[in-house]
Amino acid sequence: MKNLQKTILPLLGIGLLAGFLNGLLGAGGGIAVVIGLRALFRKTPVNGHSFYATAIAVMLPLSVLSAWQYARGGHLPTVSLWGLILPAVLGGALGALALRWITPRVLGRIFATAVLISGIVLVV
Repeated sequence: MKNLQKTILPLLGIGLLAGFLNGLLGAGGGIAVVIGLRALFRKTPVNGHSFYATAIAVMLPLSVLSAWQYARGGHLPTVSLWGLILPAVLGGALGALALRWITPRVLGRIFATAVLISGIVLVV
């Protein structure tokens, strides 16, 4: 029962928040996963890379489902979509390879910078 309250329920909440943000905004679910896992396991010796890898794994099915829902609603412009897919897949592969050489501390700073820039661009 203690494990349920300390780990399982928070994970369910993180997953629910990630799905909600991804469905609503088309983004942000991965941010919720990374921040939630870091908070949940802050006192546990966990490799920091695993937070980002977990976020990516969770975001794949979420992104497919969200994209399908957006397409059903007529909100998915296929012209720009096909021009983005190949470069995005290439960039994703390069980023995953770079993950091997980037320390969790530097990765956290890159993540924070990306979130900060995104916030500023969206507010301005």
